[in-house]
Amino acid sequence: MDQQDLLLAHMGDISKKAAKTGCTASRFLTPAQAILVEQKFKKNHTLTFDGGFDNAERTRAIFTNPDWGSYSREELFAALRFNYRPQDKLTHRDILGALMALGIKRETLGDIICGDSSATLVCLPELGSYISESLTKAGRAGITASVISLDELPSREESLTIKTETVASLRLDVVLSAAFNLSRTKASALIAANRVSVNHQPCLHPSKELAEGTLISVRSMGRAKLTEVGGTSKKGRIFIKIGLYV
Repeated sequence: MDQQDLLLAHMGDISKKAAKTGCTASRFLTPAQAILVEQKFKKNHTLTFDGGFDNAERTRAIFTNPDWGSYSREELFAALRFNYRPQDKLTHRDILGALMALGIKRETLGDIICGDSSATLVCLPELGSYISESLTKAGRAGITASVISLDELPSREESLTIKTETVASLRLDVVLSAAFNLSRTKASALIAANRVSVNHQPCLHPSKELAEGTLISVRSMGRAKLTEVGGTSKKGRIFIKIGLYV
């Protein structure tokens, strides 16, 4: 079995358990994994994806039996805040690396949101106390960790740099070229090398037509969103707005 088959088989097991216990939840899924699970189970089960706060990127697949009621976020998630000196300028990678050094697996952790002097984390509830007591450093920077309520988590707001372009079509290679200032040849090469994902799914088709709101990810380069598709110029080119994640 490959990783996708193993994931779906496990989801099948916990969905069956939900029918008997009322509610079961997976560990944290990537957006791509969540899409696979939704495609497989949404029609046949009461399925929700929740990351502990609105607009979370990493989420748990939650199967519920409607006859047993609903679930409580407080039972499925814990939240922590990490405080550090502003001059330490810790990043998502720094915080995640420190957590991995504690022997914690990535699938037990949800989103990490970093600010100027603090970061927040969502995790499985059984890890909250352990992390708050154990995590004291990220690299050479000191950290003070504390458990907080889910209500104290910041909202996830997209930070985008918007630029306006005109393109000949809404093909993936064309929009990718405009988004990252690449030649069509380079954009096509990235797609062929399986480095490009569309809405969290790998895409090997340069001719794929994109719609407004489409998310494009390029491994080792970053992400962009087709935020707006406008009218056409006199020469038939399409006005678009592209947001680059910063």
